[in-house]
Amino acid sequence: MRKMIGGDWIAQEGHTTALKISVCRRCAARWFPPREVCSTCASHDLEQTTTGDRGVAYASTVVRVGAPPFRVPYVLSYVDIDGVRLLTHFDDDRAPAPGTPVRLTTGQIGSEGDTELWSHLAQPIAEEGTR
Repeated sequence: MRKMIGGDWIAQEGHTTALKISVCRRCAARWFPPREVCSTCASHDLEQTTTGDRGVAYASTVVRVGAPPFRVPYVLSYVDIDGVRLLTHFDDDRAPAPGTPVRLTTGQIGSEGDTELWSHLAQPIAEEGTR
């Protein structure tokens, strides 16, 4: 069985994965996960929209000692995408350098018994002629 963590915040169309976000019409702040009140100006006038599927790694780390249900080691990355910064699992064994281009996808991040835990994750965008 498969369980999607944060599935209400993930927008998928074909092979493209995006995230649902909120954009404040009053101050232009952008939020993930989406919310009903802007945390910057307290406005309730927010637009619900989606990001694109491409972003840039901001900072990353390799987690070598972690709690179940995650399989160690795993990589966590802060990713900047369309004005929001989110913490996500990274689909690679090595932490990406800051500025590495990434794309959003979904994949398994752990398991609990017979249940696979899935969520959004980032993966490096291969340069032309590699991979």
